[in-house]
Amino acid sequence: MKKHFILRLLAMAVCVTALAGCSAVKGFEKDLQVVLESNGEYYGCYTVNIFNNAVVPEPEPPGGKIFIGWTVQENGEGPNGSVVLVSENRELLRYDDVKDYVDGERLSVTLYAAFEDVPKRDLVIAWYAKTDTSGLDQDAMDALQVKLYEYLASQNYKPDEMDILFRGYEGNVGDTCAAIKNDADVDMMIGWSNSENLAEKGGFAEGTDFLENAGDVTVGSKARYIARISDTELCQSVYTWIQSEYGA
Repeated sequence: MKKHFILRLLAMAVCVTALAGCSAVKGFEKDLQVVLESNGEYYGCYTVNIFNNAVVPEPEPPGGKIFIGWTVQENGEGPNGSVVLVSENRELLRYDDVKDYVDGERLSVTLYAAFEDVPKRDLVIAWYAKTDTSGLDQDAMDALQVKLYEYLASQNYKPDEMDILFRGYEGNVGDTCAAIKNDADVDMMIGWSNSENLAEKGGFAEGTDFLENAGDVTVGSKARYIARISDTELCQSVYTWIQSEYGA
């Protein structure tokens, strides 16, 4: 009987200790309301604390700009035009990211979407880096770059002095098209499917998100489509050349 009584006391002591620990942890948890604004409009309100982060969808940037993150600077700019972001992660806000920006005893902070101009390049070519679907891989794109530079040189360009970028996009059609929209600098797409597919699965509107596309173009191991997004003279020239060089 005495042994059972001692065991009960030990069990009660463990429970009291556990409850005290929970209370102590709860004492450290402080909810902080994060209010978001984008382009002068309310974008949402999220609650964060030391145990819970906020997953935040990226706001739609104005034309010609890209979203770079969240800041406490209302106009999105600091001294000399610099922007101080509260976090390097554009879609995740943590309590530790924002707690130092709280004013006094307030339990809320307002963050503003920060945007910057899309970097100006001579040509950006997106390629569908889903090899099983597109037939494209890095070797195929490297070979295309060599031929493209030769073509540009024959047209009196100086490709080695130009800012030309080949950027691979992984994922399904919807995700890749959304990423291309978000990057806002792509001139041409290689390896995706036809207009209907870009519209239905990618959310691309012909005439707006892309200007035209053409099929039976074999840059890699499969015949796929290319789509022209921008209307620059260089893009039009390269778009026509790719059809001539790699078309059926």
